[in-house]
Amino acid sequence: MQEFIFVIKSLPVKIMYVYLQPKYVGKFICDGKICPANCCRRNWKIEVDAETFNKYLQLESSECELTRHISFDNGAYFIKQEGGVCPFLNAAGLCSIQLQRGEENISQLCRSYPRQLYKFGGIIERSLTLTCPLAARLILNPKSRIEFETSEIDLPDWAHRQIFVSQSNVPPEIILYFTEIQFTAISILQERRLPIDQRLIVLGFYLRQLEEIVRRGDFNIITTLNKIYTSEEFFIGQIPILIDSVNFQPKEFEMLMSSVLEKIHDGAAQIYIRHVNLNVDAKTYKKFMKKYAVTLENYLVNEFFGGVYPYKIGGTIQHNYAVFTVNFKIAETLALSLFPKHSAQIFEMLIELAVDLNHNETFIAAITDAVKDVADITVLMRKLLRGR
Repeated sequence: MQEFIFVIKSLPVKIMYVYLQPKYVGKFICDGKICPANCCRRNWKIEVDAETFNKYLQLESSECELTRHISFDNGAYFIKQEGGVCPFLNAAGLCSIQLQRGEENISQLCRSYPRQLYKFGGIIERSLTLTCPLAARLILNPKSRIEFETSEIDLPDWAHRQIFVSQSNVPPEIILYFTEIQFTAISILQERRLPIDQRLIVLGFYLRQLEEIVRRGDFNIITTLNKIYTSEEFFIGQIPILIDSVNFQPKEFEMLMSSVLEKIHDGAAQIYIRHVNLNVDAKTYKKFMKKYAVTLENYLVNEFFGGVYPYKIGGTIQHNYAVFTVNFKIAETLALSLFPKHSAQIFEMLIELAVDLNHNETFIAAITDAVKDVADITVLMRKLLRGR
């Protein structure tokens, strides 16, 4: 098992942020000339922060009617979409506000996307979302695993104000241990001596023990638990026992996946759901995993880190694990349904699925409903994951 250790140095006053991020984040460049501009053509509700809106009021003139394209709804400002397209997107696929007024005059949300940012103490965790095609190319790179770094960033004042940092569901008493918890989980997800399903089984047992510790309030032994799950002794002596305890039930898998997918009648990934195949034979599955194991590993790692698991949603740690695992099995199942005849569509499917998982309320509700009554995640494991 890998052990991730990050040493954060004391920072000079001029440093505004310390980012903990996958290394791919530093390689990302938003380039509208080569991007289908998913964020500007998705009919999403694009929020404009109050500070930016007030700037637009000050910029108003007969030649500048920025606020005409902005509405006020439920206490917030939003850009009015025209036929599902942002009115500030020009014919070249570029932002007319940024071109004409400079980057400092675009909203916090637009400046930050596709970056996902969450602040924990003195560190901001930053990653990219799969909903952006250019980001997806970096995240799903089949040639290398996701690696992490700390990055000290000195930003100008306007950029400091214009970073959109999301609120997380991480309890205050867990924040001190949160990064350590995430990287123990990532170490498990990147353990390539195990097939991906078996990594998810180990992750489930780890999170179940973590939840018991949190429930008792024994926060001081979280570090001990993390060291156990990343030790070679545990890998050799205990992990085989954990995996052997999960007896995969294919029929239960089909029933669970069908019950989720049949509730989804719209969304970006609907075209792929209509042609889903829940009965892929073992030989095809083995060939598929041989080709896409690294891509799927990166998918999992990015989702766990960027999604702030195991606290992405309200509820228990085990509930978060259940949602995380079902989300992944949907992605894997849809990809398997395209393999090998339509493998060229897998990349686009994962992007469309990410859009649904982040923005489609029907999709999100179907998954949440499927796992709402999960009291013991070992039962869920047997329905979803291939043990021995």
